[in-house]
Amino acid sequence: MGRLVMPECQGYPRLAEIVRRCPGSEAIEIFTDPCTIPSRLAERIRGARTVVHFFRGRPLDTGVLLAERPREVVVAGPVGRAVDVEAARSAGIAVYETPGLAADSVAEFTLTMLLALAHRVPTAVGSARGWRPAAGRDLSGQLLGVVGWGRIGSRVARLAQGIGMRVAAWSPSLDEATARAAGVALMPLDTLLSGADAVSLHLRATPGNREIVDARRLALLGPRTLLVNTARASLIDMAELRRRLADGLLGGVALDVFDIEPLPAGDLLRDHPDALVTPHMAWMTDDAVGRFLAGAVAFATSDDRGEGRVRRVG
Repeated sequence: MGRLVMPECQGYPRLAEIVRRCPGSEAIEIFTDPCTIPSRLAERIRGARTVVHFFRGRPLDTGVLLAERPREVVVAGPVGRAVDVEAARSAGIAVYETPGLAADSVAEFTLTMLLALAHRVPTAVGSARGWRPAAGRDLSGQLLGVVGWGRIGSRVARLAQGIGMRVAAWSPSLDEATARAAGVALMPLDTLLSGADAVSLHLRATPGNREIVDARRLALLGPRTLLVNTARASLIDMAELRRRLADGLLGGVALDVFDIEPLPAGDLLRDHPDALVTPHMAWMTDDAVGRFLAGAVAFATSDDRGEGRVRRVG
């Protein structure tokens, strides 16, 4: 089987505990203390066949990785900044990810943010000491526009239908038959943005999707439209979003992703009464983390190299 190592079990509460609950984890050498310098990382992964990395941990140092050359790196979660995929590939190191295992978590969080924004929960919580109720709005019967039809977008649509919302969708890959089967209206993107009472973004970050909701498309949103983004900040022209919010041209925004993270203390989005912001946590549940880790551990410890929940990158 070869040596299996998780060089740093950091970055999430109870991560080591969740790892140890995964079947097969006894075969992985787990380090629970921080790994802050390259030489320590080198010591920990030396001779390893497989390195398992939880993506909230520190990125794997490229120089160390190329010097020690494990056969593969399995990232529990999106690859993101965990590893330089191109450098690893050039050195013959395979990189794997465990995609889609937080879809339920992100979909539930998205609907939670939409409900909180519509019912002005953050404003009400902030004013509770003075007992000043904040008037919200119903979502039942309103039109939700889902932009991006994948594992998360389709789940958000289903959850929204469960509270009585009508749903329209646009996605590069969405066809009429799929939309009809899901009970949603397939619309051109501009039509969706101009007609929806609320819009939720669920596209990948690709060059083609960069600022797909640009200044022109932000102007299509009505003054009462609610905008939710739990996907990627690069999907929106964030400078224009701030300007329109400051000028009262949007009904409200709920954001879990930002152009600058952490969001600076003086940023308009932190304190605006029509903005609900959270620190990039939509995916963060113990259940999702357990699924990420179980997929990575099962792959790393199995003699059967069928990928299952794990997918090779590139």
